[in-house]
Amino acid sequence: MYDVIIRNGLIIDGTGSSSFKGDIAVEGERIKKIAPYIEEKGLKEIDAEGKIVIPGFIDPHVHEEWVCMVDGSYELFLRQGVTTVVNGNCGHSIVPGPVENIIEYYWGNGLMSDKQREKYKKNFPNWNDFNGYAEAVKERGTNINFVTLLGHGTIRWTVMRGAQKRAPSIEEAKQIENIIRHNMEQGAWGISFGLDYVPSRYADLDELVTVARIIADYDGVAAAHLRHSIGIKEATEEFVEVGRRSGVRIQVSHLKPTCPEAFDVVKQAAEEGMKILVDTIPRSTGHCTSKSRLLQFIMAISDELFHSGIEGVKEALKTKEGREIIKKDAYIFAGDKSDKFVILSEDPLLEGKSIKEIAEIRNQDPDETILDLLADEKNYVFWLGGPSRADFPAEGHCESIVKNPYVCVGTDEIMGDIEDPYDWYELQRRGGFPIFMKMYLSKNVPIEEIVRRNTSMVAKHFNIKERGELKEGNYADIAVIDLEAYNFPSPEEIDYRKPLTMASGVDTVLVNGKLTLDKGQLKRTMAGKVLKRQN
Repeated sequence: MYDVIIRNGLIIDGTGSSSFKGDIAVEGERIKKIAPYIEEKGLKEIDAEGKIVIPGFIDPHVHEEWVCMVDGSYELFLRQGVTTVVNGNCGHSIVPGPVENIIEYYWGNGLMSDKQREKYKKNFPNWNDFNGYAEAVKERGTNINFVTLLGHGTIRWTVMRGAQKRAPSIEEAKQIENIIRHNMEQGAWGISFGLDYVPSRYADLDELVTVARIIADYDGVAAAHLRHSIGIKEATEEFVEVGRRSGVRIQVSHLKPTCPEAFDVVKQAAEEGMKILVDTIPRSTGHCTSKSRLLQFIMAISDELFHSGIEGVKEALKTKEGREIIKKDAYIFAGDKSDKFVILSEDPLLEGKSIKEIAEIRNQDPDETILDLLADEKNYVFWLGGPSRADFPAEGHCESIVKNPYVCVGTDEIMGDIEDPYDWYELQRRGGFPIFMKMYLSKNVPIEEIVRRNTSMVAKHFNIKERGELKEGNYADIAVIDLEAYNFPSPEEIDYRKPLTMASGVDTVLVNGKLTLDKGQLKRTMAGKVLKRQN
């Protein structure tokens, strides 16, 4: 008798091969048998009639590395059919320890609030390196699997004692290398760069290549949030050059579909033999951001205010010179402010109005309006970008992107605050996989190809063994999806007052053979693992 049998489903194995109707038997952590019909019985039998049965999706770009220290359920991923995520993106790293050091970095980059910063220092288990992190996650538990990248930003910031706008010295470069090698030898999967963020953005091409060559020694992956300030296509070309010079596998992170030429750069590089993939956010609203978190972000992206802390930003808001610095550095001041709103306001007269509208009421410049709102004593949540971000538009992808076989989903789900969801959230990324599925089916991409791009293709690129494909002997990471019900509210349908909205249509998910979503009910099996790269 098997532990679990999934019967009568349309099996899409993740390789791109044609689907077929059949049964899958699971024993322990692994797939034991796949056949048109399995005569033996299962302790648990699941009827998948009318549904597709796929390998669990792999999301190559999220920021969930420490969320399990607070809540390891990861329901929002399970309800999309995701069983494995790649953490540690955009230069943000879970090493080097101690944990207080990592928390200070995350706080400095706006990725933890003041409240989280103090609480997590008291409550998080301590770790100093990748092995220690893996043990800490095992102790707390996770419902999904983690592939974990090291973050160049955190490592550089630690070694150079701050966000230094210069190249590392010979001694510092050696320290950076030692940290990377130590953690790669423990099973980390590669490195990520955050080339728009302090301090990774201070790294020139030579520094990036030097770091990438270390990762290439381990056949790891280098991922990058690109240096968008030089142009999307140009930034893509820069990172492709890193791959070309270093020989490392590269992952181009959350590439903007408003620049199809950048996707063409990736395709050409792949066709020339480079090991390269690109992920993109299928659809995004603007970020919904509390005032306190927004003040942190202004600090985090400013060369001049980074070292002065949130109080320095508040002081800058009081002077003409300080406001000019903020306007120069902060991305939120781009455009006419018609796509930036005040929501969840203590002032009902401002609720749901754009900054442009409020400026017209106040008869002032929109930049000054948002600065005044940041400087006053009231609390707001700002919606920066509104219902549809221009760089990840709701209308979807053009034909050349759709046909590009190296494109997969990367939801870029943000961490926010599990215990205070209104602090910082976004309203479409939690449905990235059903959005991509429906978008690409409507463009006549075969379902087998859609599944391949988001399972075996990602697994092979990252060298994740025995996952990403429904195959006898592989780990039983499996999702059962009702395709008709597989959905997520559109930007017009979703309510910004409901930051925890989740996808529909997935009622059964197995992670390492354990039913983690069963008849639509979340189970805290904590069957996920911090996976280790095999040397």
